[in-house]
Amino acid sequence: MNKLKNFLYQHAKKIVISIVQLFGPNLLNKEATLKRLKPYQIFSKDGETVVMPIAGITESEIPESYKVERPATTSSIGVYKITDVKDFTIYPYGGVKLGKNVLDMDFGSAIFINTLFKSDDREVIKTDSCIVLWSHYWGEGFYDYLLFIYAKLLRIKSAIGEAEFKKCKVIYPLVGTGFEIELLRYAGVDDYQIIDSRAYTIEAKTYYLANNDNWYHHNRYDLNLIRETLGKVKDTGTTYDRIYISRKGRRRVLNEDEIIAVLKKFDFEILYDEPRSVAEQVTLYRNAKVIIGPHGASFANILNCQPGTKLIELFPDDYHPDYFRFMSHIFGLDYYAIFENGVVPTEYWQVNENMTIDPERVRLTLKNLLG
Repeated sequence: MNKLKNFLYQHAKKIVISIVQLFGPNLLNKEATLKRLKPYQIFSKDGETVVMPIAGITESEIPESYKVERPATTSSIGVYKITDVKDFTIYPYGGVKLGKNVLDMDFGSAIFINTLFKSDDREVIKTDSCIVLWSHYWGEGFYDYLLFIYAKLLRIKSAIGEAEFKKCKVIYPLVGTGFEIELLRYAGVDDYQIIDSRAYTIEAKTYYLANNDNWYHHNRYDLNLIRETLGKVKDTGTTYDRIYISRKGRRRVLNEDEIIAVLKKFDFEILYDEPRSVAEQVTLYRNAKVIIGPHGASFANILNCQPGTKLIELFPDDYHPDYFRFMSHIFGLDYYAIFENGVVPTEYWQVNENMTIDPERVRLTLKNLLG
């Protein structure tokens, strides 16, 4: 059923986009967007092929892709400076029309269709410089915000320098989370700079843009910018050598009580799914030596870990993306994975799948790793 829904959705979207192309603005794809922006590029960093090592041995059957070294191609990134253009529109969702072209700065420009039948009565703010940061309404998840929105902000800041950065308004559809404001503060963004594109639009002399083009394997340059920025955050709260990251939303461990009983025998601190500040998360991951838990957004914090930290990721059988395996390799962590039962190829529409993990597999794995 999910396959059919996805098939119908994709075809319906293509039909609508084709109609828009005939009678309205030109919705550029990623390749055409980057070609259009090439004259405005002020910074670029090519992607690279990173060979992820074999996942560490556990007492679990693992997919073939985890049993072998696997190449991953990272994103190519850029920053663009657009000056003194007459026809530049920032839409409520944060996307941009340059001339007759709607740009694909992140993950598709089809969301522009949502603007066709809505009046735009937003207040206009005039300024010298503006950072146009994000072109989608989603992004409120910690992983998405950190790797897609925050990384882009830090990349633009690095390219234009502190002085120019402080002059800029920063416009995008704000996600309204506690970590958003905290992360913006760590990046050096003041409250007066922040503009919600749903309520306001901006007319500027200079616009700065940047791209995302890889969902799972992020450019090392962006990852290092985040690590460097959060590396200045001071430790807050209690630290532990061994931590278990619990989840209460999707991808829960259904027999978690059994797993926790095993973990406590190995002196793990159980961190339940509750609000924590960015500083508290950074502190926990920075100081932990062993981290275990179901696949989830919290593991984006492993970019704060010290080399040699052990990460043990728990998966359902049919959803096991490898981006934390990739990130573990980039930052020198020892990576392990434990799966539910029989392993099948990953299916990305199974993103909500919960799991039941054999506690004996966990016990034997920890015994082998920790003694």
